[in-house]
Amino acid sequence: MLSEYKLIRTRRLSVTLQIKKGGEIVVRAPLLYPKYLIDNFVKSKEKWLSRRLAEQKQQEKPRMKFCTEAELKELIKQNISKYADLMGLQPKSLRFTSVRSYWGSCAPTGVISFNLKLIETSPEAVEYVVVHELAHLRWRGHGIRFWELVNKYYPQANEIRRSLRQHPRD
Repeated sequence: MLSEYKLIRTRRLSVTLQIKKGGEIVVRAPLLYPKYLIDNFVKSKEKWLSRRLAEQKQQEKPRMKFCTEAELKELIKQNISKYADLMGLQPKSLRFTSVRSYWGSCAPTGVISFNLKLIETSPEAVEYVVVHELAHLRWRGHGIRFWELVNKYYPQANEIRRSLRQHPRD
């Protein structure tokens, strides 16, 4: 099944594997690298390829949105007001972005950014991300004191984190 792939010979020194949109498998290999070694490499990655292809198919399904972007921004602002007062932490400003790498981030300057893809999660997930990012205003990393603060104000944090890890961001 996974033995079919597009081979691109390059001047690189290593063999790499890529899955393009639509499930096309692309292997890049050095110009003189033997084909049987490339086949062995692909075969050794079959489990990984199967998992990634299945994830890709799942991501192609239309995603449900619980609100519009405007409603999401308003929900975030409401949660910021609620938890900023409770936690005694105030962001300098808020940003809204579309990125693949995070749900939210907190800059050292006090600017908190939120991923607009949060509209595909749930109101509870949005609330958790708000608490998580506000906690970064006090504690920069993800140490014990950081998680104590997050769990103090959002006790279901671990449950929501698990669900967010399963949620695609692209």
